[in-house]
Amino acid sequence: MSFIVRQIAKRADGGDIIRTRTLVGTAISVGRGTDCDVQLADLGVMLRHLRLTRLASGRVAVEATGGVPVEIAGNFVQSADLDPASSPTIDLASHRLTLGLGEAPGSVTVTAERVIPASDAADPAAETGIFSLRGTMLGKRSLAWLLVVLVLVGGLLLPWWLAGSRAPPPAMVAAAARGDGTAAPAAPIPAGFAADEVWTSGPLSSAHAGLAHDCGACHQKAFVSVRDAACTACHTPAATPDHAAPARMTRGRVTPVGLVADLHRRVDLPEGRCASCHKEHEGPRGALMVAASFCTDCHAGLAGRLRDTALANVPGWEGHPQFRPTIVTAPSLTTPRFTRVSLADRPREASGLVYPHDLHLSATNAVANMAQKQRLPVSGGALGCGYCHTPDSDGVRFQPIEMEKNCGACHDLAFARDGGVTRTLPHGQPAQVAGIVRDFYLSQALSPRAGVERIAFERRQPGQFAAAQTAALRLTGPGEARARADAAIAAIFAPGGVCADCHGVVDTGAANAATRFTIAPVRLADHYLPKGAFPHKRHLIFDKATGDAACTACHTGVRASKVSADVLLPAIATCRQCHGEPDSRTRVAAECSTCHGYHGAGDHGGDAVVAPARLAQGHRLPAAGAPRNKRAGDA
Repeated sequence: MSFIVRQIAKRADGGDIIRTRTLVGTAISVGRGTDCDVQLADLGVMLRHLRLTRLASGRVAVEATGGVPVEIAGNFVQSADLDPASSPTIDLASHRLTLGLGEAPGSVTVTAERVIPASDAADPAAETGIFSLRGTMLGKRSLAWLLVVLVLVGGLLLPWWLAGSRAPPPAMVAAAARGDGTAAPAAPIPAGFAADEVWTSGPLSSAHAGLAHDCGACHQKAFVSVRDAACTACHTPAATPDHAAPARMTRGRVTPVGLVADLHRRVDLPEGRCASCHKEHEGPRGALMVAASFCTDCHAGLAGRLRDTALANVPGWEGHPQFRPTIVTAPSLTTPRFTRVSLADRPREASGLVYPHDLHLSATNAVANMAQKQRLPVSGGALGCGYCHTPDSDGVRFQPIEMEKNCGACHDLAFARDGGVTRTLPHGQPAQVAGIVRDFYLSQALSPRAGVERIAFERRQPGQFAAAQTAALRLTGPGEARARADAAIAAIFAPGGVCADCHGVVDTGAANAATRFTIAPVRLADHYLPKGAFPHKRHLIFDKATGDAACTACHTGVRASKVSADVLLPAIATCRQCHGEPDSRTRVAAECSTCHGYHGAGDHGGDAVVAPARLAQGHRLPAAGAPRNKRAGDA
């Protein structure tokens, strides 16, 4: 069984075009859809309008599958059985289907032709016009040009006209000028909208969030990149000093080359600006996220570009040179000399202090016995590191070591008992010591008092305080008092005396005992690495060890150190046990900013010897009359 489909179309000259196809099967579909066997291009025809099925009796069953009835012999029906031999017709909108018998046995012909002119029918070609908004709004081209003008005005001309320099909030300016790390008082971001906000490329950092609607505070001129003057308006040079002298920075910086450098020059993005490192519009922490490459790009080959620099080349963490602590090489009360020496050169410090760590950290000697009897903090039976090295309030460094607080429990300065009063000598004042001792003996000679005892001035080992020898003071006159006083003064300052326990004593040989002895100046390093940062509070645990065990895990030579000249800082290899490159997956990432600052951190031509005028940057000098042993050295 087959259907022979003939579709008749009209030529422009009035002739007919007949296309014939043979479809094998018992049923065919008719409709506007492209998947129909007989496609009729008329909007009045459903996508699938009807189905023609050849029955066993030779008749053809017609079924309106689209739900819209068809016209057969003047009647609109949903279905019908037709005899093709009678040439029945089916009308669908502007088309007419005529059935007939084919020449081949069992075949049926279906002739489809348009009987209503196209101008009067719902031609699909008219669909665009039927649903078009052309009559109610602008055309595509006009609308496109209108949108272009709106974009230019709203996105370029209006922001450009309204853009300009504006002052940032006073609270933000004040906070930045202080430079002490304190933030501006929290304030809501101003409401509203500024026209130049359409140019923003992303959210501001949290520090600059208050400028979200005040672009002109930084972008002071349209189409000109942010200049340093906009930054220093808040971050004053006093609060945020230059990393180095601008001229030296320019000489030491790598000259950018290549396509990117050429592009930066063409779009007016000069290198070396604040904004070259501090990228804004990259989220809450954007301005503070500075890549390590910003440091190593310069410092990897700095010595080759800046010939007079004393700084070593630093290509990265793994290639970082050995630490160069700033140690005391000439102690002085007013103008001590600090020198940077590499740990690789085994530096020796001249602090003016006598202090054997091995003696004080032993768990079996008299020091340990004294510490335990006086209930001082001990660790494993030995005097604990924390007894002398007390963290400061922020846990970064340590409080100054003071004789009375840290040494006096064992090294007392008592020299006599006068009734119920124990007389002590002043610390750090040799002339006063001599005067006090001389006055004490003279007063006993002129006005003897019962119960006055002299405590031996000879050196007493820790633990022997309770067994100190005493002697009654029975003087015959001022001459004997003077002789006994001079002998006592000599015993105090001579080797084996109480002063020589911790200090270097200079014997001038003068006849006057009050001026005969002087104490060598003492200056302890306040900060061994003033160009680096090491927060001790973050390193209180080392490989699960805590307390003294964590301290000596890094400061490995402490328990064996016999002289105070030893510089007991850990080498960089110790740091590398825990810290690795920024992309390290097995160790704690160590970027340049982990230990080093940038603004005010140093200069490219820093001398190996720190000049007195720069001491205040890394070390504290005492005020007049202040104790000499200011602070224990720390990292």
